[in-house]
Amino acid sequence: MRPNEYNELLKKIRCSDDFRKSMQEKLSSAPAMMTEYEDSVSGTDVITAKHRWGKFAAMAAAFVLVCGAVGGGAYHFSKINDIPEINEDISDESIYDIVKANKKSYDMSEYVFNNSAGPNILVRKKSDYKDELFEYLAGLEGVRKVENYPGYFRSVRFSFKDSKSGKRFDFSMHENGYGLWVETVEDENSALTSPNMETYYYGKDVFDKLFNKVLENADSETIEAMSMASQEEIMEFVSTHLENSDDKAVYYPWQSYNDSEIREYSITDKTELINSLMKFEWVKIKESEFEYIDWYDMGIRISEDGYLMAVDEDPDPYGCYKLKYDEDKEKLVSAIKSVLGYAVDYSDVSSEDIKNALQKYSSETLIQWLSGPTGAPQGKDCYETTARYYTLNDGEGLINEIASFEWITCDNKEVENETYFKAYDGWMSLKGAYELGLPDYGYSGEAAIYPLGYMRIDEKYYKLKKENDSERLAQVFDKYLVMEKESEIAEKICSGLTNYNNLKAHFTWKTKYNENENQIIEGYMSYDAKNEKLYMKGDGHLFYQEKENTIELIMNGHDTSAFKSVEKDTGNTERLGTYRYSNGYTSPPPDNYVYLCKDLEKSLTPRFLNNYNSAKQNNYQITESDGKIELYSHGVTDGCYTRIILTESGQLISYENIGSSYESIFKLDDYEFDSPDFTMEDVESIYESIKEEDEEEFRKAMENNS
Repeated sequence: MRPNEYNELLKKIRCSDDFRKSMQEKLSSAPAMMTEYEDSVSGTDVITAKHRWGKFAAMAAAFVLVCGAVGGGAYHFSKINDIPEINEDISDESIYDIVKANKKSYDMSEYVFNNSAGPNILVRKKSDYKDELFEYLAGLEGVRKVENYPGYFRSVRFSFKDSKSGKRFDFSMHENGYGLWVETVEDENSALTSPNMETYYYGKDVFDKLFNKVLENADSETIEAMSMASQEEIMEFVSTHLENSDDKAVYYPWQSYNDSEIREYSITDKTELINSLMKFEWVKIKESEFEYIDWYDMGIRISEDGYLMAVDEDPDPYGCYKLKYDEDKEKLVSAIKSVLGYAVDYSDVSSEDIKNALQKYSSETLIQWLSGPTGAPQGKDCYETTARYYTLNDGEGLINEIASFEWITCDNKEVENETYFKAYDGWMSLKGAYELGLPDYGYSGEAAIYPLGYMRIDEKYYKLKKENDSERLAQVFDKYLVMEKESEIAEKICSGLTNYNNLKAHFTWKTKYNENENQIIEGYMSYDAKNEKLYMKGDGHLFYQEKENTIELIMNGHDTSAFKSVEKDTGNTERLGTYRYSNGYTSPPPDNYVYLCKDLEKSLTPRFLNNYNSAKQNNYQITESDGKIELYSHGVTDGCYTRIILTESGQLISYENIGSSYESIFKLDDYEFDSPDFTMEDVESIYESIKEEDEEEFRKAMENNS
């Protein structure tokens, strides 16, 4: 209903001239942020955020709404001429006090409302919750009376009616924490008189409690209707808050963040963001359900995990939502990041400045390539962490070519955002960088050059002025760097895990630290290299086992492993669990075939420089013959040595590490690569069975400890 329609309606209503004049003046006053009332079954609980005319327009709307809400229908304009003159005298006693004092005289009905689902929905007539409701309200603390309230999309309403006197009262609790008490008197001609409305702030938790209480008696269709979020509602919610916000966006990783983890952006295109968000389906949730992980505040609060809400203390309109389909999360993240820019002034950097900044590295002879997660859970590098080492044959030439590109300054946040991504295991993963000025210990060098077009030198950050120069920048390193032999073998082992189709073999895996500490497993294995599924089963015992066991080692896809050990005599499960390469146990199971290969790869090219220099002292002699590659290193003590035998494509065939007080031996026998008749066990089912059994054991242990 428009303001001029209210004016026409006021002319028809039989109220005093002063009241009519006052309402017309208020309707013509400057607008304030308030949502418009529209039709509903009850006439008191309808909000949409289509037009905003100010609190007095809302009061006028409430007045018309109450006057027209007869018999549970919409506006009853046929009764307009019969409405008596309004009594403007309002008692000092609150509506709440009146209803509470006379509650035994009233029947109470319960309604719920969702703007996206249509009119109010009657849940129960003559509810037995009346006494409990007033007892609950009487016990609330901090309730305060207010003059106005922001827009909302959901509410729960309790309607009190005395059929004898014609009196009716409504208590509406809105999802934003505001509550309305409305008094209405209906005479024998169904005319309504003296609407009296009082507004209070109760708190969002009060709405949650009352809303959930009423829905306990609702049917499934009503419950579903209360979670609906229409495209119109989302459009109004998002556009209103974005339009009223500045162009800034702030990223927070989690609730216990520190300042260094906060990232500031600018919003480059609000319209595009609104259009992107409208492509998804959303459902309503409680504010308490919002998960504060990887979220952005930008007028709206939106998380990469698919949650959406308003930011302000009293948001208008209020709403809280979640993606209806989890599979849309990745698209949502792309939509958010596509409109984020960096709040920084870019400035040109001269070629001489770049040369001077890099000059101290001109005599460097060793450069490290680093990619993957940079953290080390359980003191062991992540599966994906990769270090490779290169000899730099012309430092001056490399620096001159790097300086020949056009560079501009940039923000460290941009470098972090563009050169890292969140890996499958939750770690931030480096896309790849050449590190210069390597420390003996530490995760990174003094300078780093990222082939994607970024550079860090002594905590100053730069980016290529022309993005399409990044491919040429990457080619510069190919010109000046030569991979060291240990890194060549490590790269061959890494690629050898997936550069073929399948493997079947018998295996022997022995480890001994002294006469009393040893383990051995002998059995067979099947490996689907393309899908990274591995099944190993053998008989033997682990370090801590005295009896013979049957041991299974499984990998159900990329770095997703499990093991199980069963006593042969009793058939009892001795030990089992699921694990990844880097989050092992205090007493870990033996490495499966893939993890052993990964260990060998990382031992050849450890991340820390001092460890790498130590590894180089092995000084492997590398020979190639008969389609095999042999690495041999003689130990300091006679009889001590390390021997690794690979296929020419990098697949591990055997490994021997013999020391004065320990030995570790793994070997394949009767092996066959890329068999056309390859079959293997149902690894996924076996993995899920072990996982389920492990979780059940954990649940029982927690119950016993509680």
